[in-house]
Amino acid sequence: MELFETLETRASRRAFLPRPVERPVLERVIAAANRSPSYQNTQPWEVFVATGERKDAISERMRDSVLKGMPMDPYIPFARNLPEVHETRALTHRNRRFRALGIDPEKDQERITESYMNNFRFFGAPCAVFVGMDRSLTPWSIFDLGGFVHGFLLAAHAAGLGAVPQAMPTGYPGIIREALGIAEDIAIVLALSVGYPDLEAPVNGYRSLRRAPEEFVRWIGF
Repeated sequence: MELFETLETRASRRAFLPRPVERPVLERVIAAANRSPSYQNTQPWEVFVATGERKDAISERMRDSVLKGMPMDPYIPFARNLPEVHETRALTHRNRRFRALGIDPEKDQERITESYMNNFRFFGAPCAVFVGMDRSLTPWSIFDLGGFVHGFLLAAHAAGLGAVPQAMPTGYPGIIREALGIAEDIAIVLALSVGYPDLEAPVNGYRSLRRAPEEFVRWIGF
């Protein structure tokens, strides 16, 4: 797949086929993402890939924790009180996506809750990937992890996979840490659901809006 096409056609996928992801495919995707730049070439990313019973056990415990009202403790706090322009974009995106699924964003609370809980079952993906870093590192390393994740998403798309980056599962790092044997000094920063996308699912037909470049680019000296 040509690079510009990959960038322009990648989209977050939230429905997957019941087809396992072959390890060599994931290894190639990770190796490609590993070429991402990082501050002083520190390469801070630590990656944990879970499938099968181990992934399902994480999902079950997370969903049980949500239903019991267990408080979340993410390494990066979930965003609250966004500036108005950003809040407007986020709310527009939320409502458009729900309407694309036939969900009334103002009234259908049961289906909204079901959609929320889907985060904790990794949207039915056969593979969950957790990206972390040493807790002692600085915010530069979080920036580097973002570059790695974007490289992963692009490489996954080019390989015929679908993926979606997720914040919500990181709210229960203890569950992930215990299930996968992750040391305490590794902060779990992001989760990704990965699999072969079900392109017939309505949710995968949704496309988020994007600002036009002229809204955010300032050309100086041209």
